Amino acid sequence: MKRQRGQMTVFFALILTGLLLLTAVGIEIGRIVYARGEVGKAADAAALAAASRINVALYRETGEIEFLPDVYATAQSYASMNSTFLRSRHIGVAVTGISVDAATQVVSVSVSADLSSLIPGILPFQGTYQVTGYAEVWVSGE
Repeated sequence: MKRQRGQMTVFFALILTGLLLLTAVGIEIGRIVYARGEVGKAADAAALAAASRINVALYRETGEIEFLPDVYATAQSYASMNSTFLRSRHIGVAVTGISVDAATQVVSVSVSADLSSLIPGILPFQGTYQVTGYAEVWVSGE
């Protein structure tokens, strides 16, 4: 009976260590999911900003949809403003592409961020995450 005296303490320590490890992994996965959502939010904001930078005068004259020269700077500014969680962790978002589909009048903006600083090496996630945001252009020929 004396040999079994500390057995419960060892069992409790192992269980507690496992629970703490699972909690830590859960918190890390939650941060990654939140960061990925923030990249999506930045992409949507950048798309709305890019849609506002359509050359309306050219559209009224020719019917062509073309961006103003400052479209990338404006989209980048809005993407950065809508990623405060990432900025607080010194992770930048970058606008990697802007295009417009003239037939549907939809602007698409691709945004990427390197989330590798948030990802522990044991988790199977990629470091760079890219999202495309969409916004509809509303211009009239009048």
